[in-house]
Amino acid sequence: MAKSAIYPQGKNPNSLANLSKTEGRPLQYSSKKERKNISVTPEGWEGIGKLAQEYGCSNKSEFLEKLGRGIIKLEISA
Repeated sequence: MAKSAIYPQGKNPNSLANLSKTEGRPLQYSSKKERKNISVTPEGWEGIGKLAQEYGCSNKSEFLEKLGRGIIKLEISA
């Protein structure tokens, strides 16, 4: 068995070469997403998940993006 060289984390030349092969996922919208933080109760988070499924979104992030852009419009009923 050949002994492989040990590189510090993030310094393996093979891994570094792989990083330059792709540009990642194509942008779905004209701007790049940024990480944001929100505070919500567990029940509210579960409700967002249910709404995301109901509106055909693959995840909560996609649902919130579409909601914020006005692609999805919620109907308020009393």
